[in-house]
Order: sequence, then C-alpha cells, then structure tokens
Amino acid sequence: MSSLPKASGLYNPQNERDNCGIGFVTNIKGKASHSIVREGLEVLINLMHRGAEGADQKTGDGAGITIQIPRSFYIKEGFDLPPSGQFGTGLLFLPRNNEEASFCEDAVVSICKEEGIDLIDFRDVPVNDEVLGDISRNAEPVMKQIFLSSQKPQQVFERKLYVARKRIENYIRESNLQEKDIFHIVSLSTRTIVYKGMVTSEQLGEYFYDLQNSNVQSAIALVHSRYSTNTFPSWDLAQPFRILCHNGEINTVKGNQFWMKAREALLKSDLLGDDLQKILPIIEPEKSDSAMIDNAMEFLVHAGKSLPHAVSMLIPESWNEKNPIPADVKAFYEYHSTFMEPWDGPAALLFTDGRYVGGLLDRNGLRPSRYYITKDDHIVMALKLGFKISRLKILKKKDV
Repeated sequence: MSSLPKASGLYNPQNERDNCGIGFVTNIKGKASHSIVREGLEVLINLMHRGAEGADQKTGDGAGITIQIPRSFYIKEGFDLPPSGQFGTGLLFLPRNNEEASFCEDAVVSICKEEGIDLIDFRDVPVNDEVLGDISRNAEPVMKQIFLSSQKPQQVFERKLYVARKRIENYIRESNLQEKDIFHIVSLSTRTIVYKGMVTSEQLGEYFYDLQNSNVQSAIALVHSRYSTNTFPSWDLAQPFRILCHNGEINTVKGNQFWMKAREALLKSDLLGDDLQKILPIIEPEKSDSAMIDNAMEFLVHAGKSLPHAVSMLIPESWNEKNPIPADVKAFYEYHSTFMEPWDGPAALLFTDGRYVGGLLDRNGLRPSRYYITKDDHIVMALKLGFKISRLKILKKKDV
C-alpha cells in the first residue's frame, strides 16, 4: 500500500505541491503551559479554510502541530526517562501488516544501537480513529512512539538522531517490504515532537488524546493545515515536518533538488565527519516540495549552521535599488549565492528547533502573514491571521 500513486500518464509524484495554512503561538519568555498547546490548536481550527478535505467532509488533506517535548507528561504516563536533553523521542508511522511493522521496529532499534543510541521503550500512541473519514481511516498507519537515550552531549545526541533517522529511512526505502511507503519517522529529537496525520484542522486535537491532556505543556506550538494543490494527500506528507511548516509552492524545487544532489560529492562537515556519507541522499526522493526544503534546512542545521543562518541561506530576502538593505546583509546574501541557490516560492515558512521559533516570506512576497505581540508575553503569527483578535491584549502588531 503506497502513500502516493506511482507515476502514470500526466501524474508524477515529483509534482506534489502544498498550498496551506500556517501559524504559531509562543511564550516569549519560554514558559511552558497547556494553554499554548490549546491556543495553537485554536489557530489551526481558524485556519481550516486554508486546508482541504474530501467529498465526505471528514477526510482531511493533513494537519499537525509541533511542540516542545512534554517530559513530565510522559513520566506521569509511566515512563522512566532521563533528564531533558539525555533522551529523544518521536512518532513512527508503521505498516499495517504485523510482520512488516515488527521488521521496521527492529530496524529502528538496530540502527540506533549502531549509532550509540539505546532504546528506552516503545509506546502505543492513543488515538481516536472514530473522528476520521473512511479514506483517511483506510490509509491510517500503525502508530508508535519511541523513546531513546544517550550519554552524549545534547547537541551531539541530536545530530546522531538525525544520522540514525536518515539511515533508517534509506534502509526501509531499499527493502522489499510491500508496505514500505507507509513507514515514516514523523520526528526524532531531544527538543521537539510532531503530532500530525491525514486529518482536518478540527480533528487533530480530537484524534490525538495526548493533545487534550493538561499535562502536555509547551512554550511553542507550530501548526499547519494542508491543502495538497491538485495532488494527493497522505499521512506522511502532513505537516509540520521536522523543522518547518510551509505555505505556498517551491516553484524551483526540481532545480534545487538536482543542485543538492550534484553538490553531495563535494560536501564536507567537521561536525558530521564520516557520518556525512550515511545521510545521503540529503533530499528524500518522491516527497513534496515542502518536505524537500525541510530536508535541506535540517541538513544545514546539523552541519553546523544556526537555524536563522540556514533559513536565510535557503530563502534570501528581496533587495534592489528600490528595496535597499544594509551593506553587511547584502554581503551575506551575495556570499551565500555563490554556493546555494534560492528556493523560490511564492512561499511563507514558519520554523522551530524547540529553542527558537520564527517565520519569513520568500522574496516574491506573495504569502502575507501577520503577527501580534501581546501584553502577556505571547506572540501569535499566522497566515490570514487565524486567531480571534478580540481575545488578544495587543501590545504590537505587524503585517509581513
């Protein structure tokens, strides 16, 4: 069972595009609470018009939320976890066939072990599939959460999780499993966890029981409602991805993908070292334009760039005589243009690594967003706003 049809006639999975709703809510001072998660889901519901659903009005193109890992919640659920930064977690989409699901679980544990990462436990993710439409339910994967540990410093551990995930993806993709296209590692991190699926904006909070629990607390909630423009929805292509969520289209994506492939033979990284060869290809094949730019961004981050640096390299802002920018910023873009081509939209992106959260428009500027800073130290940003203004005590607002 494949998540997307194979190329046939005029259809090619390489043409997958998204046109979606995006938003985030965050506490400026980093104070975690369940209200941030709840308000993130509210933003998502108010962006429902930016998503899409099937003729049954119950099968969504996809929706999701990225939050900081709620360690105390998982401990209350009965898991003995090391301190924050010493364990990683994420959701796994597994084949529906029991034998193939077990094969994938074993592969995950084995490859992680080879990378110096130990298994703590698996967890069955509690979900309510009664809210799903028939199409979504028939494609629903088996879902498990994995907990992993390491004695390495957090940043090294985070990088090793990335290497292990890329190795696992390559191994399963090259296997002979009948349902290998269902397999997907939603996220694997020491800082963030993504809950997503082929659901509508309204269904996400109802589908994942975790998101209803008051012990699930975060200072960041990044949300996405998918509209798969003239293409097919699937569980794995729901967003957010590991770092970003995206609205619009990357119209240069085929060239971007080919250039990234071409430069793989020349890549070097002091941080990744010999692990660099393990993560190739950087761009996972047969994914959407949004998934591809997420692949590129996470590579740059794990190779040593800060998140703002990586984003600025991939999505340079517009500048010319009528739109001047400071000389040092201009020099930054000119320098990076010598080895990284822009990923051009129209596009708007929101991104987080669990420490920083931000957003930007590409240089075409055709996906406007608005943000509000409130008197109680919140920032709310969304496409088409996506939040009830009457509830906000506004300190500052700005259109971008």
